[in-house]
Amino acid sequence: MTNQPMHEMEKHPMHEMGKHSSHQTQGMVIDANLPNADSHVMEGIPTWMVILGIVLIILVSHLLVKSKKKPTSKKYWHYNLLRLRPLKALVEKSYFPLIAQSLSVFLFMLILAAGFFGNQNNNIATVLTWTWWWVLLIFIVLGFGKFFCLICPWEAISSIVTSFSLRSRIKKLAFDKPWPKWARNIFPAIIFFIILTWFELGHDVTRSPSMTATLGLVMLSMAVLSALIFEKRSFCRYACLVGRISGIYSLFSPLELRAQSTDVCSSCTTKDCYTGRDNATGCPTFLFPSKVEENSYCTLCTECVRSCPHDNIGINIRPVGTDLFHKTKFQWDESILAIVLLALTSFHGLTMTPLWERINNLLRVETHLGPMIIFTLLMTIMLILPVILFWFGAKVAQHLVKSENVSVASIFKAFAYSLIPVALFYHLAHNCMHFFMEAQHLFPLLSDPFGWGWNLFGTANKTYGALLSLKSIWYLQISCIVIGHIYGVIIADRVAKQLFKEPHNILKGLLPLIFTMILYSSFSVWLIAQPMVMRSGM
Repeated sequence: MTNQPMHEMEKHPMHEMGKHSSHQTQGMVIDANLPNADSHVMEGIPTWMVILGIVLIILVSHLLVKSKKKPTSKKYWHYNLLRLRPLKALVEKSYFPLIAQSLSVFLFMLILAAGFFGNQNNNIATVLTWTWWWVLLIFIVLGFGKFFCLICPWEAISSIVTSFSLRSRIKKLAFDKPWPKWARNIFPAIIFFIILTWFELGHDVTRSPSMTATLGLVMLSMAVLSALIFEKRSFCRYACLVGRISGIYSLFSPLELRAQSTDVCSSCTTKDCYTGRDNATGCPTFLFPSKVEENSYCTLCTECVRSCPHDNIGINIRPVGTDLFHKTKFQWDESILAIVLLALTSFHGLTMTPLWERINNLLRVETHLGPMIIFTLLMTIMLILPVILFWFGAKVAQHLVKSENVSVASIFKAFAYSLIPVALFYHLAHNCMHFFMEAQHLFPLLSDPFGWGWNLFGTANKTYGALLSLKSIWYLQISCIVIGHIYGVIIADRVAKQLFKEPHNILKGLLPLIFTMILYSSFSVWLIAQPMVMRSGM
């Protein structure tokens, strides 16, 4: 491998795969007929892994489904990290947000500077954004929930602009208009996510430093303008696609922020955790900590920790999947986001396969339509198909449990939450390949972030190998998909026990939905078995 960054070497689509001569080395197919002879096509998992993965998926689906209805308790083990005095003392400082966000603000400014002013063929903006931040975001959510919201550079800058302070987040410049009632849901964020994916894949944003920087600036503008116009952090609550994606995934996270005693909250008359006091603003996303039962909308900003006069807020470690296991209220916007995440993560993987290029070429020849029209049509189909498949599963389930008098819509909405771990762990499987095969290309760029020929740390002219072997990545990928399916089945089982009152209907109602999950998990296994043209992380 050369020292050329991966985002230049490995992001070219494959055309007419069957007509190309190629040779193979260390799990990579180097095709001399690709637009760039240095382009790499990574091998997919071997056939025996595909068979093993699908067998395990079917086996665990059979073993984990229990027809007997058991009462569930909302109690679970947790440990409050704020019992650690040094951590608590730090979080209670008014300048804690500044400390938490300083590195991310610096890196964001570096991306903007490199993207707009650096060498457009070789600089740090695309690798740092798409191969590191966008890929690692999913790993961060898995382990630390909404941690990125805590360190978010867009929130940091918008807070500085509206508060005229590096410490306090109390607004001094804002119209504080209420967020429109019709948009008090996460559909705006879903729309932004679909648009971002369309731009990312359809316009090669991940290969363009200037477009990457422009996208970052657009996100910043939306955050700042929303903070100036609307009350609190309405953008974070309803419209930020990063916050909403991490929010739905963080239902699985082992980290939470909660009130430690609801009795203390009930006796409190000032509700400072919501309204704020001194240099703490109170919750910026319209939450009363005493009412918070899941992670979706908490941004871990810790404003409630600093404003609570009763020292009643904790940051807890807990078992993974807790929010999903104890879910009792199901929302349409969250259900749609779960399915959109499943569809678009799969779509992202599909666009990197030889099959995608063959379908594109065939449709262009047969329809005489332009490439962007074809791309948009295929992306739309990929979004609609999972909805149709899952709706059909819900329809069959409703037919099998007629005595329950539960609507298809109710079944669809509730069981969509079981897809969250399926989507999350396929997302992790997909990103494993990107990160562990491409992450090392950041190291030369640390010495020459603008592509101006610098060598600040002596790494600019060095070659670095992949962080993990291809075989190790294969094991990680197949493990992720099987684990995601296991958790999906367990959650579907628990949802069924809530939704269906009669015990003999639980298994009947579950079977069609479990079958659709098996189909989708098997499709995920098939995707990671395909050779992949390396581009960037989703």
